[in-house]
Amino acid sequence: MLRMNGRLLGLLSLFIVFMSTCGVLAVEALPDVVVFYREGCDDCRHLDELLEDLQELYPGLTVAHIEEQSPGAADLMWSLSAKYGVFPSKFPVTFVGDQGIVGIGRDKELLLRSTVRDCVFNECGSPLAQINEKAFPWTTIVIALAAVFVLAILFL
Repeated sequence: MLRMNGRLLGLLSLFIVFMSTCGVLAVEALPDVVVFYREGCDDCRHLDELLEDLQELYPGLTVAHIEEQSPGAADLMWSLSAKYGVFPSKFPVTFVGDQGIVGIGRDKELLLRSTVRDCVFNECGSPLAQINEKAFPWTTIVIALAAVFVLAILFL
């Protein structure tokens, strides 16, 4: 009986290791705020200062800064813009909570501050979660279960 429990514990350990290496159990942190910026943009620098202030005020706040020329940035920005219903006519373009904010100014700064505060206290999802909704990994689970079944046959 003790030998059987040891084998089952070993198989369970192998299963957990296998699932975590396949990414099924992995959890990656997504940013709370996504900012698209242009190199040399004065408004973008002003927004950076504002976001640094917000990060000091809310230490858990994570911000992803994406330069417009980086690979895939334009596609990502347009995908988010479509989801949020904004037209990115100038930089910076900021996504947080349920807000897409184009440009910077006092009104947009106040909107950003209030949206970040709401998200900190009410657990808004990451803007990237709007487009990163992944299908349930059935294939990985079936492969993992098949591997456990084969190991069970071999070792039991």
